[in-house]
Amino acid sequence: MFRGFLRAFFLCFLLLTVLFAGAVAVVDPYYRYHPPVAGLPLRLVDGRYQNPGVARNFPYDSLLLGTSVTANFDPAVLDRALGCRTQKLIVLGGFFSDFDACLEAAFGSRTIDRVFWGLDSNILLRSEDEKTDQLPDYLYHTSPLGDLSYLLNKEMFFWDVSDVLALKRQGRSADQRGGFTWGEDIVWSRSEALANYPRPEVSQDQQPADGFLENARSNWEVVLKYVQAHPETQFTLYMAPYSILYWDMTIRNGDLDAVLTAQQWILEQAAAQPNVEMFYFMDDWPVMSDLDNYCDYIHYSPEICLRLEETMAAGEGITAEEIPGRMADFRAALLAWDYEQYFPAGQNNETNP
Repeated sequence: MFRGFLRAFFLCFLLLTVLFAGAVAVVDPYYRYHPPVAGLPLRLVDGRYQNPGVARNFPYDSLLLGTSVTANFDPAVLDRALGCRTQKLIVLGGFFSDFDACLEAAFGSRTIDRVFWGLDSNILLRSEDEKTDQLPDYLYHTSPLGDLSYLLNKEMFFWDVSDVLALKRQGRSADQRGGFTWGEDIVWSRSEALANYPRPEVSQDQQPADGFLENARSNWEVVLKYVQAHPETQFTLYMAPYSILYWDMTIRNGDLDAVLTAQQWILEQAAAQPNVEMFYFMDDWPVMSDLDNYCDYIHYSPEICLRLEETMAAGEGITAEEIPGRMADFRAALLAWDYEQYFPAGQNNETNP
């Protein structure tokens, strides 16, 4: 009788395990095996966990990579203009190692015609040593161990699978390329941008001009690895138009020459590659000086995202000949700008107003 009980117990345990793993495999909330099926909605909430599955298994011939300043881009804009099929892969607060892993998964699964990649200044200038969020290795490698970690993950079953099913009941569609966006409830305005800008004290120390070059070179190596390994792929890179408040912060911190030197070095490296087109939006004065385009000192509205996409689709990036003069003019304009116009007299604004 006891042996019969054990047999029944283990049979029941095995059946529940199969049902548990089967539900995860069919719903597949991190897209390890397939895109959404049976009309299930797309649910992209964490690029570090979901991008490898999307990169391997979704239908596309072009990629759009970036951080939060790229998240509100609409791939359909690029598709209509260029006749491609673009998949967006976003990593909020991403480091270059995050995008390295995304591209490894993507190029390992197919030939890619175009890569649109937001090389925003903050990620270009920082070191990998600052990274605190580690990638979930089991999702980036196709191995039996990774399958077990995925299929028998209780959080995957009780949270992610149930969330996808809840969205299905709400009538959400299976849009496979629009991907992650944010800021639907954000107010884009001068007052909001200023409220979310912690203006620093003026530093007495100046960062040397080469202060960020080591980080820029290290990060560029990740880009260059794919550019040179895939000459058949067109890489369209861009630096996002941070607001004028970013430059106020940069000057007050004593970082202006270091930032511009590193940016110019990146622009020159990009211009030297035959399959790279580089767009420098940081000196787009009509955008960056109008704080109604922003919700803080770097994040711009979906309308600006559309403008940037249309410009890149037109294919008129910065040339090698333009770079020195354009950067010199930009530096002079930044130093001549009246930053105090944004701050009432007597208001230091070291903390959010």
